[in-house]
Amino acid sequence: MLGKEQICDLYEERKRSYGRVLGGMGRVRTAYEGDLVVNLPEASEHEKPPVPNLLQQGVDQMGGRIASVIPDIRVLPEKMGRLEDQRREDRRASTAARVVGGWWAEDRLPLKMHLRARHLVGYGASACVLTWQAGRPSWTIRSPLNALPAPDPHHLHPNPRDIIFAYQSSMGQMRADGYEAQARAALGVDAQDGDRVTLIEYMDSEQHALVCQGSDKYGNRRSSFLENWAHGLGLTPATYAQRTGMESLAGQFDQMIGMYEAQATLMALEILAVQKGIFPDTYLESRPGEVAQFIDGPHDGRTGMVSVVSGGTIREINPQPGYLTNPTIDRLERNQRVTGGIPPEFGGESGSNLRTGRRGDAVLSATIDMPIAYAQDLLADALAVENTIAAEMSLTYDGDTTRTIKKGLGNSDKPVTYVSGIVFKKSTESTVSYPASGSDVNSLIVGLGQRVGLGIMSKETAAQLDPYVDSPEKEHDSIIAEGLETALMSGLQQQAASGRIPPEALARIMRIVKADKLELADAITKVQEDAKKEAEAEQETPPGAGPAAAALSGNPEAMSPVPGVGQGSSDLTSMLASLRMPTQGMAPSVGAPNSQGVTRV
Repeated sequence: MLGKEQICDLYEERKRSYGRVLGGMGRVRTAYEGDLVVNLPEASEHEKPPVPNLLQQGVDQMGGRIASVIPDIRVLPEKMGRLEDQRREDRRASTAARVVGGWWAEDRLPLKMHLRARHLVGYGASACVLTWQAGRPSWTIRSPLNALPAPDPHHLHPNPRDIIFAYQSSMGQMRADGYEAQARAALGVDAQDGDRVTLIEYMDSEQHALVCQGSDKYGNRRSSFLENWAHGLGLTPATYAQRTGMESLAGQFDQMIGMYEAQATLMALEILAVQKGIFPDTYLESRPGEVAQFIDGPHDGRTGMVSVVSGGTIREINPQPGYLTNPTIDRLERNQRVTGGIPPEFGGESGSNLRTGRRGDAVLSATIDMPIAYAQDLLADALAVENTIAAEMSLTYDGDTTRTIKKGLGNSDKPVTYVSGIVFKKSTESTVSYPASGSDVNSLIVGLGQRVGLGIMSKETAAQLDPYVDSPEKEHDSIIAEGLETALMSGLQQQAASGRIPPEALARIMRIVKADKLELADAITKVQEDAKKEAEAEQETPPGAGPAAAALSGNPEAMSPVPGVGQGSSDLTSMLASLRMPTQGMAPSVGAPNSQGVTRV
C-alpha cells in the first residue's frame, strides 16, 4: 500500500502528463456551458456568444441516442455433465443476470447512463466508481476532468491499474465535514477558512485512500490521510472508458472549438457594427480660428441625450460590416456541422437538398450510426467490468446473506431473492451488449419490425429485444387473450343478431361490462351461471317462463318468443346433426314390387 507522500508524488506526475488532455476537456466544457469569452474591448464580459451552440446540441443529441437503449446482461452458465446439474447451473446464471439487472434498476443506472454518454462524446472519456451502499453496489459517475488513470498504451481496457481523482476544497468545508485536524496538518495550525486544499482520492486493486494536500505559509507541501483502507477486491473499483483518435484520447467535438470561437467573434463584431450604425460614434471638429468644446456632453447616442458644443461641429461616422462577414459566419457554422457530425435534423431542420424521408434517414444514419456504435461498444465493455466488480463486492461484503431485490430491469422486472455466496460463487463475470449497436431506440424498433416482417426473426425474439416490452411471456399471453376476446365478441354479436340470445340476457351482460364490474368473458360466465341457477330453481315452471335460463342453459323448449324465432324452433345443434345424417335406403317389404317391377319373395 502506498504512503501519503507517494500518492502526492504520483498525483503531481499524472497532472503534468495529462495537462494537454485536461486542457482540451476544459475548452469543451466552456463551450458547452456557453461561457466562452469573446475578447473584444466593446463586448461585455457577461454577454453570451450570439451564435448557435452546436456543440451543446451535438453532445445532448448524441448522448441521448446512445443512452436511449438499455443493454442486455447475460451470464453464461458452465457446461455440466448431468442434466440435473446443467439445469441447476442454468438457473444460477439466470438468477445472477437478474440480480445484476436489479442492482442497475435500484441504483437508477439507466438514468445515469445519459450523463456517461455525454461525457464520452464530449470529453472523450467516461469515469465511474463503484462503492458498497445499503447492501448493494452503487455506481457513482465522476467527471473525467478530475480523473487521472494509469497510462494505457492502447487505450483498450476500461479497468486501469490505478486511478486518481482530485478535487479542490477549503479549510472551512473540511471543518464542516469533520476533518479539521487533518486539514490543519496539511495547512498548518494557523490555517484560515478560505485556505485551499487538494483532496486526492487514490484507488488500485488493493488500496482505497483519500489524502489531503496543502502547503504551509512557507510554501512547503504537506499532506495527511483522511481515509485509508484495503478493500480486498483484487480489482480497481473504478472504470475509465476512453474514446481515442489516432494516438490519444479525443472527444467527438474537439475540432469544433476553434471554429466556434471564430464564429462567435465575427458575430460579436457584426453586432457591434450594427449598434454603431444605429448609434454612431461622434467627433467634434473645430471651425477655422475657433477651439471647439463641449458645453454639455459628450453623451452616448443610446442614452437619447443631445450633446451641446461651441466653436465647432459634431460629425457622425457610420461603420460598415467587413467584407463577406455574413457568408463567413454561415460557412463556419457549416464547417462545424461537418466536422462534429451534427446534422440539421438535430435542431429540427432539414437539409435543403433532401427531397424524401428515406433519403433524409439515410443521410442521418450515415452521420451518426458509427459514432453511436463506437460509444455503445465502449460503454458495454465498461459495464461488463463494472458488473464483475459489483459481484466481487457482493461476495466480499455480503457473503451468505440472503437479500431480495424488488426491482428489475427490462424483461426481468420482478423481485428476485438471492445469496451472493451461491449465485456468484462459480463466476462473477458477465457480458453486456446492445441489441443493435449503433441504433437509438427509434431505429431499433423499426429494425425489429422489418426483421419480423421479412420472416428472419420471431416475434418472441423481437419482444425480448424491445425495451418497451417488460415481459415477453406476459405480452404473448395478452396478445392471445385479446385475439380470443375479439372472437368471443364476434360470436356474441352474431348470436344476438340471430335471436339466439334473448334481449334480457344480452342487456344483463352489457350492464355488467359497462359498469366495469367484470370483463366480457367473466360477465358471460356469470350470466350463464345465474341462468343455470334460475333453471334449477324453476324446473316445474311451464315452458317459456325463464327466457334467460332457456337461452343460456341450452333448453330451447323453455324459451319465450323472440322476434324472428318461432315457438317450435329446434336446437341449432340438433338441426345441424340432422343435416349431417346420411340418407338410408329402405328395402321394400316382402311381396311388393320394386322400382324395376320385380317382386321380392
